[in-house]
Amino acid sequence: LAPVAVVIGAVRARQTSTHRPSRIRARVPRVAASRATTTDEEYVSFEGLRLDGRRAREIRATTIVLGVDATVDGSCEYAVGNTRVLATVEGPTEYRAVGSEGDLEPTCAVEARHRESAFAQDGAREARRYDRRAQEFSRTLTGVLESAIVGTLMPRARIRVTTQVLANDGGARAAAVNAATLALIDAGVPLRDMLAAVTVGYIDGHVLVDVNRAEERARGVELTLCAFAGGGDGDAHVVVGEQLDRGKCAVDVFESMHDLALAATRVVGARMRKATLKRTRSLATSRALEKF
Repeated sequence: LAPVAVVIGAVRARQTSTHRPSRIRARVPRVAASRATTTDEEYVSFEGLRLDGRRAREIRATTIVLGVDATVDGSCEYAVGNTRVLATVEGPTEYRAVGSEGDLEPTCAVEARHRESAFAQDGAREARRYDRRAQEFSRTLTGVLESAIVGTLMPRARIRVTTQVLANDGGARAAAVNAATLALIDAGVPLRDMLAAVTVGYIDGHVLVDVNRAEERARGVELTLCAFAGGGDGDAHVVVGEQLDRGKCAVDVFESMHDLALAATRVVGARMRKATLKRTRSLATSRALEKF
């Protein structure tokens, strides 16, 4: 893949980009209802509407704000529906391993940390010193970001990425990946392509794109997929990673979930690219005005 260097200036002007819900158009075969996860509550009505009024293939409205924290090199506040994630990036900075006496690392080291606020979900809970799920996703996020960052252009450097879930109404892990990608772009880190993620669920014989918190409580099968959204110099629709949670499913169910998730990453990636271009134009205008 040819590297795509996205450089954002140091001016920290707030730029907000809001996108309305979008329906994913993909040819996906219908799944037999007998293989569905049975629940007492009706998550998809007879008219094909979900609990929040969306269709099965619609993504929630997205709000993207770049440059929200001037104390770090890059930051982004990513909101999809009522889910809100804040991502910050420190670096790239010179890095030397502790106790090493030889040369520095030939490539860039990425350290990702994922946290969830105690008030992110419904009901107050005590803050935990060690969250096993957060630690596991931190390692997954590190691997995903390492595959997207062009580390050979920044040898002997280190990048620290932190994602904080402020409100969790479903799809927090996918939102964290998208927020981290935008924060890296805001910090001027070269990426191979725009990395986008989405969570797809399977409930009552329906494949639902971008599940919310109520749909996650149905305990159906969920697929979180990360892929290059395309549109740059890199190959389009290159799957970086995917994770299937909460049980097993039939092959045709997985294929339908995979196809819809892959189509949804293109829509999410287009929204992220539009917000990035809007931010770049704003910075270019601010720099032009500073010269006069």
